[in-house]
Amino acid sequence: MLYIALGLLLSTHATTRTKIGRKCPDGYDEWDDVDSAEWNFDDDWEDQISDGDTVYPAGFRNYTLGRYNEPPVCMFVDGSRNKKIEILMESPMENVNLCITDADYDGISNNEVGAVQNCGTGKIYACFTAAQAEDTENFGFIVSCEEGCEDMDIELWIRVRLSTRNWDAGKTDTTTDLEHWCEGERGTTFMIDDVEQPGKYYYTYPSDLIPDEPSNYPFHIQQIFGRNAGSQTKPHIWLVSVVALVGLACLFAI
Repeated sequence: MLYIALGLLLSTHATTRTKIGRKCPDGYDEWDDVDSAEWNFDDDWEDQISDGDTVYPAGFRNYTLGRYNEPPVCMFVDGSRNKKIEILMESPMENVNLCITDADYDGISNNEVGAVQNCGTGKIYACFTAAQAEDTENFGFIVSCEEGCEDMDIELWIRVRLSTRNWDAGKTDTTTDLEHWCEGERGTTFMIDDVEQPGKYYYTYPSDLIPDEPSNYPFHIQQIFGRNAGSQTKPHIWLVSVVALVGLACLFAI
């Protein structure tokens, strides 16, 4: 029985791995969850990376999409069978159109309970269901560029999360309804060892951590006479009077 179970497990993995391998001849990555203790919510995570530190902003990992999609980013998500898969992706280049596609998608959807492709620019969100008619496959996806990034490599930040429940558990109430798991996670507080971390949320992209305005400006504008340019709209009345008297004195002296 052990050998039979092992054979079924290996065949389960081989199905999606084979499909990704066929579509991604240059190879594929296997998603590796970032430990919750390593999620970085600092607003200076970019500076930390510049200093040579390994940083996972909001649990995201860094990838590179090749020029002309050569190679694309291909990902196999182990342990995803029969679960919901939440994928968040962001590119610093907001004008490029990127797509996250189910690796099992060949133009005709055979996944009756979830999306097969999500496209967008900047911040991209996708929710997939790893459930096929055979109900034996894990999930894989491919990231490609549709337009706007043909002539350069594109930096990507990607994060994958799986639902703790699966479809085998069934539906008992609306709170634990797996069908709406992705939507419910948008307002969920980040947790470490089952303890909520106030002010930190799972639905966070790396750019969300960067403040809109810097804490320290590179220069400071010193106002003259304690007034700003907006309030100083005309000369003081005494200055005008002095200039007028000086002008008259000079005129009569001639």
